[in-house]
Amino acid sequence: MERKLKKIVLLLLIPILIFSLTACSRNYSTEEIRETIAKALYEDYGEEFVVDRIGIRRANKIKFYQARIYPKSIIGTPKEGDKYYYGKASIDILSYGKLSAVADNYGVIKMNEEIEKYLMPQIKKLFGERVLLKTDVKYKEKEESGYFTQYLEHNLKHKLKQVRLDPENKRLELELYVYIFDRIDSDEEKEERRKQIFDYVQYLKREGLFKYLSLIIEIVDEKALTPSYRKYKRELELSEKETVKINGIKVELPLKELIKEVSEVLGKELKEQNEQELIKNMSNIRQDELGINGIEGYLEQYFIRIISIDMMKVQPYGEYREEKEKGRIKEHRYLKREDIKFGKENPKYIFR
Repeated sequence: MERKLKKIVLLLLIPILIFSLTACSRNYSTEEIRETIAKALYEDYGEEFVVDRIGIRRANKIKFYQARIYPKSIIGTPKEGDKYYYGKASIDILSYGKLSAVADNYGVIKMNEEIEKYLMPQIKKLFGERVLLKTDVKYKEKEESGYFTQYLEHNLKHKLKQVRLDPENKRLELELYVYIFDRIDSDEEKEERRKQIFDYVQYLKREGLFKYLSLIIEIVDEKALTPSYRKYKRELELSEKETVKINGIKVELPLKELIKEVSEVLGKELKEQNEQELIKNMSNIRQDELGINGIEGYLEQYFIRIISIDMMKVQPYGEYREEKEKGRIKEHRYLKREDIKFGKENPKYIFR
């Protein structure tokens, strides 16, 4: 009798269990996922986001929804369409179709914006108004294993305070690119830039941002701020090239006739632009146009790299060992102005 009763109870429970599993394993609509992500982002960052390109992905046997995200505030600005300001958000699909909390990487973008805002006043004070920044900052904490783990939450000032209070277990790794749109025309101007760069390094030391620092200063010809620059940039890239020797280095450059034309057209436009127009043109340059395949190209005149000893140790290039073997490690402390090395002009620079 007891066995019969158990069978009856089990038979009654099976439909309920099947219904429960089916109900939990449902598919979510695109709109439901969009609303869930948008709500979580608003709660975390206090602003509204566009959530689009939603799809289901799979990685390491985990199935998840993934979306592109960007703040609505960049719509209609030069930031719109700039990959630098676009992030991702995801929601894991758990057992029985349940969803995890929303995860996103927008904190990285926010942190970079915060440090750019933090650093820009002193940069403009030293180098003038014709400057753009590109940053990559990582906040890390030491785990019990001894390894440092990156944390994605933002709030730069709070993180800086934590690093200053506990530098052994917390750190900020900063890759900072400074683009100065003003070519150097004399040794006196070069020495003035050297002094400015040295003074800026001392500022970063005072701010606690030098210990893990890779600083790139790029001196870019101001012709990059003229109206026809973008048109000619593409033409220079696609044009026929010739091999020439510059400062003992073989490089591929556009033909002299094209270089002459570009120099004359952009030079004329440069004279016709006032300072406000040049700065406005500069503000329209997107972050994803800055980089090895971006703004510098044939217009970068000088490239100055400054890297701290500790940053050398954490970057995976074996640079610390190589520099130590050359006896150049002390130089990387940048204790005097002469430690700032300019070197020769970029051999690809076409406006000599």
